Amino acid sequence: MKTIVRWYGIAVAAVLFLLPWPLTSGAEASPVCGDRQKVIDSLRAKYSEEPVAVGVTSNGGVIEVLKAPDGQTWTILFTYPSGPSCLVASGEAWEYLEDKLKGPAA
Repeated sequence: MKTIVRWYGIAVAAVLFLLPWPLTSGAEASPVCGDRQKVIDSLRAKYSEEPVAVGVTSNGGVIEVLKAPDGQTWTILFTYPSGPSCLVASGEAWEYLEDKLKGPAA
C-alpha cells in the first residue's frame, strides 16, 4: 500500500510540474540570446539603452538592467556563466523607486 501511495504522489507531482508546459502558446517568442557585446551594441543602437545596474547570481550568471537615458525603454539581460546573454524582459517607462521614496528635495 505504501508503494502505491508513493507512486501516486510522484505521479501527481509530475503532472503538476508539467501542466503549465502544454498551456503555453506556440506563438510565444523564444528567448533572444547571443554574444553579450553584440546584444548591448544592438540595444544601444536601437534604443540608446546603457547598463545602469548589474548583479551576480548564485550560479555565477550576471543580471544587467539597461535603460534609455529618458527612461522610455528598459531591458533586463541575463548572461550565463557559459557565455550566451539572453533578453529576460523589456518594457517602457522605467522609474527609480529611490527617487520616489525620497520625496521632494528639502
